[in-house]
Amino acid sequence: MRVAVIGVGHLGRQHARLYRELEGVELTAVVDILEDRAAEVAETYETTPLTNFRDVFGKVDAVSLAVPTSEHARIGAELLANGIDVLVEKPIGADLEDARTLIRRASEYGRILQVGHVERFNPVVCAATEIATQPQFFEIHRLAEFSPRSLDIDVVLDLMIHDIDIVLSLTRAPALEVRAVGIPVLSERADIANARVEFENGCVANFTASRVSFEKVRKLRFFQPQAYISVDYAAQKGKIVSVRMGRITERKLEPTMEEPLRLELKAFLHSVRTRSRPAVTGEDGLRALELAMRINEEIGRRSK
Repeated sequence: MRVAVIGVGHLGRQHARLYRELEGVELTAVVDILEDRAAEVAETYETTPLTNFRDVFGKVDAVSLAVPTSEHARIGAELLANGIDVLVEKPIGADLEDARTLIRRASEYGRILQVGHVERFNPVVCAATEIATQPQFFEIHRLAEFSPRSLDIDVVLDLMIHDIDIVLSLTRAPALEVRAVGIPVLSERADIANARVEFENGCVANFTASRVSFEKVRKLRFFQPQAYISVDYAAQKGKIVSVRMGRITERKLEPTMEEPLRLELKAFLHSVRTRSRPAVTGEDGLRALELAMRINEEIGRRSK
């Protein structure tokens, strides 16, 4: 299968690395508007450097799109219209219309559109998903050190949206009420945010995200009838504490460690080969973006 990576900054470079390692895949090209960066990545992974994404038309079957969020819809729509399947990094678009444009184009041209919510492929998240029944309360913390990357979006769209997608996949219910606060610290957009979301089925989720922390934390905990599940995304470990027959038992979640991005790319390529529904659809990406934007609207309202 012939693939390309469009946008080879920090994340796109990782896509290129993994495509180069996967069997049955030819990394045909890497594309970046910065010629020197395209050339450097191409040399590292023994492929062709390009500066114009249209140069891949007719030469590849699928691409990873890792350009700035504001460019997702413009570039993605052209790729889909030219018969290329697309894995678009999260968030799916800069706004809801962008997201709907990509979904519409994928449907119109019969192409695969997968959204890069990589935590869905984290082995410990998969293990927790298998034992989730009726989550009633979530507590999530995602803290990261400051990085000049992704400053075109705020911390909700940059970091919190990972956890928004996971919660939506587990609750399977629309959001009823959203309360949120956020403040800019080192950028012009919110760098720290906290949101409380109540869903129509009664589930409540508390999200905290920061990209100006002195420590890295990526943890999720949720409670459901008779059980408490804790997940450490980074360590790919967790535990489940449950009550059975009046006794409290604790079991570790220790799945085989694998690189989530590698699993994500393999799932995407499987969908491309088999023409099957992707693990994270455009509609999934749209739902996550809708809730993220509701949170940002509440942050904006409170900051006035």
